[in-house]
Amino acid sequence: MGWAPTWTQAMTDFRGEDDEPPFDDVTVRMTVPASIGGSRVRVELSNRFADDPVRIGRCAIGVGGQFAEVSFDGKPSTEIPVGESRWSDPADLAVGHGGQVVVDVYLPDPTPYASANGFTFDRSLPGDFAGSPEFPLEGSAPAETNASREFPATNTATAPEPGGAGWTLPAGGPFLRTVEVAGAGAKAVVVCLGSSSTAMGWPQYTAALLPADAKVAVVNRGIAGNRIRMDAPRQTPSWGRAGLSRFDEDVLETHGATHLVIAYNSNDWGLPGRITPLDEMPTLAQLIDGYRELLERARKEGLTVVLATVTPLGPEAADEPGREDLRLAVNQWIRTCGHEFVDFDAAIGSPADPSRLEDAYAAPDHTHPTSTDPSGSPRRWPRPWPGGSSDRQTPRARPSGSPAPWSATSTAHRSPDGLPPHLLITTTEATPS
Repeated sequence: MGWAPTWTQAMTDFRGEDDEPPFDDVTVRMTVPASIGGSRVRVELSNRFADDPVRIGRCAIGVGGQFAEVSFDGKPSTEIPVGESRWSDPADLAVGHGGQVVVDVYLPDPTPYASANGFTFDRSLPGDFAGSPEFPLEGSAPAETNASREFPATNTATAPEPGGAGWTLPAGGPFLRTVEVAGAGAKAVVVCLGSSSTAMGWPQYTAALLPADAKVAVVNRGIAGNRIRMDAPRQTPSWGRAGLSRFDEDVLETHGATHLVIAYNSNDWGLPGRITPLDEMPTLAQLIDGYRELLERARKEGLTVVLATVTPLGPEAADEPGREDLRLAVNQWIRTCGHEFVDFDAAIGSPADPSRLEDAYAAPDHTHPTSTDPSGSPRRWPRPWPGGSSDRQTPRARPSGSPAPWSATSTAHRSPDGLPPHLLITTTEATPS
């Protein structure tokens, strides 16, 4: 029975950033969406970025209100050495496409918030509540911690800005790197590599748009603040190692990966001279070389690759037009290089001012897309195919044991009522050439 990832996040280094208080005799609860269903579940817990081993006192997985305590090599607890990860033993829990998987991790010892991705999770009052239907929340955090909680470092569902409507952030949290399911019969595993707009969750919404019988896993390896060429600045290590540096770990180590979507923001040229040294500003040729290296490394491993155009920088583009010119040049290369691409820029940029997001799509900072309308209600997401699943092409049967040359079709859509873009992945078998 094969395993396939149903949810992932890219682990990054929060040491020294004081985004979250440390854990000590508390349980962390993370509720994540399943992009593909299966009959059994297991999780990967990571201590990738740490100064000390992490002791996991107990771990439980829940689906549909039913919890199962999971072991590690048959033992109820485990210690994860620095830089390593541990897989749980499987839990006999069936999860459906789009269902919620709850992962509880009890941390009995003082444990810093280090290996994580900075999105939504719950922490309990002191005690072991792994697998407990009653999960008493910690309550308010210290005022200084609340004051520091801004995108992307937050453990609340909505991160508002003064005078803004706020945005909805996807699930995540500390130590949980991967949730896998068995019995999925996955036809494709799409890995989404990128920065904040990817980390904020468009892969999750894409997965939700696909019908269950598509059997396509769409998993997220985005990191807010991430760049293609340069590692995070020393003062903000949570922005992660460069896409080129983490490619093997975050893409190739994703079990069963068949497709890669490269979807970065403007951080490579938006950060230099503002947060990082100006001498880190890349030329257009250097940026293209970075994309090409990712493409070549992915192709070498047999992955189908989809590029994504870069969405507008935001209001600051008006002050420094040179940065906007670089974005436009990168997008022109993506559109004309002859490679498959998804045009996020065309989908959500303002027709009146291409340097800005259309208001209906914009989060409070007008740089990131939003999944909520101004009232805070979730947007209606369009169906992935014009007529629903019935319009989808059905894969032809192939001889037993023969390879599955699955092809990907991607496009970005503008909806008349202002919906964010979505990526279409079909699993139509390619015609042999």
